[in-house]
Amino acid sequence: MTGCSTTGTGSSSEGTLRVAINPGFVPFEQIENGELVGFDVDLANAVAAKLGKKATFDQMPFTSLLAAVKSGRADVAISGILGTPERQKEVAFSKPYMHDSFVLTVSESNTAVTQLADLEHSRIAVQVGTIPEEFVRDKLPSATFVTVQDTPAAFQLVAQGRADAVVTDAPVAGYYVKKVGKLKMLPTPLNTAQPIVAALAKDNPLTAQIDTALDELTADGTLAKLRATWFGDLAPQDGA
Repeated sequence: MTGCSTTGTGSSSEGTLRVAINPGFVPFEQIENGELVGFDVDLANAVAAKLGKKATFDQMPFTSLLAAVKSGRADVAISGILGTPERQKEVAFSKPYMHDSFVLTVSESNTAVTQLADLEHSRIAVQVGTIPEEFVRDKLPSATFVTVQDTPAAFQLVAQGRADAVVTDAPVAGYYVKKVGKLKMLPTPLNTAQPIVAALAKDNPLTAQIDTALDELTADGTLAKLRATWFGDLAPQDGA
């Protein structure tokens, strides 16, 4: 997708924080009425303000986010990124700003699926290049996988009966169950809560500054307010 504000390469201007983002992970980031909105958008703007900068957003596929910070196209990627050991070999992480777990979402009329093992020979919709995709492929090697570029498409496949289930983060699932209808989220988490982080190039001095900004946003209550606004009673655990 084309950049919302900046798509340049090279070093950031003094007053700008260039943020790589994939706007297909509601309610973390999405396009509504032509505008980029979501929890991570508000968080990036708040972090930038703490740094005395203004955030600009470069929209791209999720699979391009880490490459963007490694190449210098963006200063930071803030886009619902799970902080895995494999990713940390490539980039630096901020401290977690929340923790989250995966859940199953199926058709509201589906009574046969109560746990992950029930999907062993089913069609599962996944967003390509994500940790939920890796997770479910490892757990269900005999399943058939339907890959999509963004999370909304995965939920639509289940709602339309073209896939049996989608595996994604709990607040995302909760949002789509309410928005799309004809769906239900199974209540038992599939894994322990995982850290969600901002990603930067290794040895980027901004990492420490962003950590300080996150501490300040926690202390002044901004993070808690953003979680309540975007996730409500499905708010993930905080990053403390």
